[in-house]
Amino acid sequence: MNLATALSATGPDPDRNMDLYGRLTGVWDVANRYRNDDGDWVAGTAVWTFGWVLAGRAVQDVMWFADPGPDGFPVATTGSTMRLKAAGSDAWHVVWFSPQGRTVTLTGRPGDGGDIVQEGERQDGTPVRWLFTEVTSTSFRWLGYMRPAEGEPWELEQEMLARRRP
Repeated sequence: MNLATALSATGPDPDRNMDLYGRLTGVWDVANRYRNDDGDWVAGTAVWTFGWVLAGRAVQDVMWFADPGPDGFPVATTGSTMRLKAAGSDAWHVVWFSPQGRTVTLTGRPGDGGDIVQEGERQDGTPVRWLFTEVTSTSFRWLGYMRPAEGEPWELEQEMLARRRP
């Protein structure tokens, strides 16, 4: 058995309510925009794939971003998120990581109207709030906020609009 086979699962653990993130399993095409270090908005695209892992007790994703490179041609970067449901709770342990060494640790929970709220912090301690909103079977909106300092308002730094592939 190889790692991919050992990691993957065919569906959710039937003894747990895995719907919060389980409804995202599949492949999504994403229009992505984010603020760069200068504060300017940059547009790109992504392919976001969600799947069952760890005997159906977790949902993991892999995202491939295509952003404009210095020569104008797309540059591909990647990242992944692991979401593990906490036993006996509606909370989820969420960790996003990338090969560039960035890691964000969050707690996921149900929000209002079917939303998903994820709150945590970056490695440097910056608070973040990531939201899945307007979630349907064919689309969702993802919003990434950060708080520059305690007591200051949340600042939008990334927005992704996703459409499920048929």
